Order: sequence, then C-alpha cells, then structure tokens
Amino acid sequence: MVKSRIAIFLASAAAGGTIAAVRNLGAAGADVRVLSSRALSAAAWSRYTSRSYSIASEADEQRFLQQLLRIGKAEPGHLLLATSDRTAWLYAENQAQLAPYFLLYQPSLQTMRRILDKKLLAEAAAAAGMSILQSWFPQDINELTELAPTLPYPILIKPRTQVHRIRNDKGVVVYTEEALKRYYQSFIEHNSSGTKRLLAEKNVLLQRFVGDASQSVHSISGFVDRTAEFFVTRHAVKVLQRSEPVGVGVCFESRPANVSLSNEVRRLCRELKYFGIFEVEVLWFEGRWNIIDFNPRLFSQVGLDICRGSPTPLFAYLDAIRDTTALKNAIDEANAAESEAEIAFYDRFTLGALLLARILTLRISQRDRSYWKAWKERNGRAVDFAVDSRDVWPGIVHLISEIYLGLRAMPRFLRSTKRVQILPTQTAAKTHN
Repeated sequence: MVKSRIAIFLASAAAGGTIAAVRNLGAAGADVRVLSSRALSAAAWSRYTSRSYSIASEADEQRFLQQLLRIGKAEPGHLLLATSDRTAWLYAENQAQLAPYFLLYQPSLQTMRRILDKKLLAEAAAAAGMSILQSWFPQDINELTELAPTLPYPILIKPRTQVHRIRNDKGVVVYTEEALKRYYQSFIEHNSSGTKRLLAEKNVLLQRFVGDASQSVHSISGFVDRTAEFFVTRHAVKVLQRSEPVGVGVCFESRPANVSLSNEVRRLCRELKYFGIFEVEVLWFEGRWNIIDFNPRLFSQVGLDICRGSPTPLFAYLDAIRDTTALKNAIDEANAAESEAEIAFYDRFTLGALLLARILTLRISQRDRSYWKAWKERNGRAVDFAVDSRDVWPGIVHLISEIYLGLRAMPRFLRSTKRVQILPTQTAAKTHN
C-alpha cells in the first residue's frame, strides 16, 4: 500500500486510461484527484477519486494552464501525471511555471518534441534501429504537387502532431493524385487552433497505407523508470476502432510477450531519453515491424495491463515520489507475473452501439455480424473500459456520455463508412424467408 501523502492529479477524466489509473492508484492507497472539464467525465465519479476539480478543456490550453496553476498555488506539492498528448506537451512546455507548485514527473521538452512530432519520431526510431513505414513531409502545395505522381497509393494523410489541433481526427486515406490534392488543402486548414504551434512547418504527414490497420496494429505498452534500469511491457493487438480507416481502439486482445520487439522499444526509449508510461504502436509490413506511433502517457487500454499484472500508473507514482525499493519490488513482481493466458479489453457499450449503428445503416456484412457475436460470447468476461462492479458510477456516466457523443458523431460515422451491397442471392434469400 502507498504510504505517501503526495496526491496525484489526473486530467482527461473521460478517458479509459484515467479511469483505470484512478482505480489502480486509489486501491493502492494513493490520494487521487481528478481534473474534469465536463459533468459527464467518468473518472470524476469513481469512489477512488478523493476530489474532483472543474477545469477548462485541455484543448483550451491557456485557460487550462491558468486554472491548473490556481489549483497548484492553493494546494502545492502534489504530482501531475500526463494523461493525453496535450497534457504531456503542456506540462513539458510549462515546467518552469508548474514546478513551484507541483511535483512534475515529466521528460524534457526536447524529448516530448521528438515523440509528438512524427517526423522527429521517425528519425529517432531509425537511430534506435527500428523500421518505419514510408513517410513524406511536404511543406506546401508545391512540394505536394511534385511528390504526388511518385507515391505508392493508397496514402494516409494525417497530422505530424495532435498538439494545438482543433480536431482530433486521425487522418484520411486517399487513392488518387486528385484526391490527395483535394484533401491536402482541407486538412491543413484544420491543423492549428490559431495559437502558437508545435511546428513551424505545415503539420502534415503522408504515410503509406497498409491494408486494414485495425486488424494488425500491435501495441507494446509498459513503463520505464528515470534510470532506464526498470522496464516492463505487455503486448496486445487492436481488433476494432471507432472510425475507419484509422481511429481510437475499442477492442483489444492480449498477445504473448515478444522479447525482441520489447527490446527494440527499450532502445527507442533510451534514444529518446524517455521515462514513464508508454504505448508504442507498430505494424507488420514487408517482413518486419514498423513503428507508427508513440504515446507518452496514459492510454485507453491501461486496464488490460493492470489486469495482466502490470500496474503502470502505480509504477509511475512510485518513481515520481522516488520510492525506489517499492518500485523495484513492483516491477520484479510484474515481470514474474506475466501470463500467456489470453485476455481481451473492450468498451462494451461502444462496441454494442457501433455494431447496432452499422446494422441499422447497412454498413456491416453478415460475416462480420457473426464474427462480433462470437467475439463477444468468447470474451464475455473481458476487461471493460469503464464498467466495474466494485466501482459502479463511472460505468453509468460513461454510458450516458457515449449516447450523447454517439448521436453527435452519427453524421461523421455515415461519411466514414460504406454501405454493404446486398447481392441478388442475399436478396432472394431474404424474400424467401
């Protein structure tokens, strides 16, 4: 049990990583406090949350920072832990302002820049000996026009960084030169909030698109301490995401340890001088693993790792308060506890809502309906995003929030998914029945 009186502040209160961290740290005896930007933020309703603070959205960076500083001045000496790309960047960029009032557990600004800017991340990955998918970084429409005829379509257009963006969309796939040019201008118009940018250049990345990424994105998640001595990982694969062709994961399945791949990630962390909680996403292509993203903070399926004996939020807390003995014991226990047993993680309500929406709008095949029915039956006791019988309210609040957000997102869902064509034989069978 944690004996320290240092409280920990967690933002992104609707996120699955925050919900899991609150429960993990609270159950261990830590004083957990939540920064919540809206009423329907599940983590703020947890019985393990000692106090919730109303605060501006992380997207409104200046107001969020000002209100955070007011909280810190009133109650100094407590820990901040990054819960999103925005907070990871914000805490690193403003360490001088935050340090007098908070205990910071934050890699340097240079490290965060190399992680959150995918161009710099690609360079770091290459230096660490990791493969990367083919990527291009045009600076303007002239460079794009010159580049377009040479690209191996389809191509994914996505942001070099999510920091300072108005929209949280992950990107769009284009199949022709004409579509690339058309979407490029629209994409860069939504890149910045009009405030200072992480990048001086256009925030656009072009990347080779590899088939159905939702079925092949492999996740190496874990923790590395400040000395890089303690290191632990768990492996999983993303099997369903909210939107196509790229999006936030809804369902994950555990995978056995891949020691070689974990060692590659460890080398990358050392190259970046990164410490803390992480998730590295890779894709198998042309006979090797290719890195596509590095998340330097809590991530959606943290609860899956905790269930598999790797309580990464607790590791970060112990490292932050410099309880080295407790950290070593916890890491040793985690490395010894990894099991080959298959475990799944999913957002039960969101999965059900996505499948229902696809059925009602004719955007799912009979084969896929059968697959997901069998998947839910096979994984009936999977780790859930928010539902926990020992901590009921976050699950209820998450359900209400998802209904509201789902109705708002329906137009985008309809635009991003195609209707399934019913073949004549299928029509005849339906008529006969």
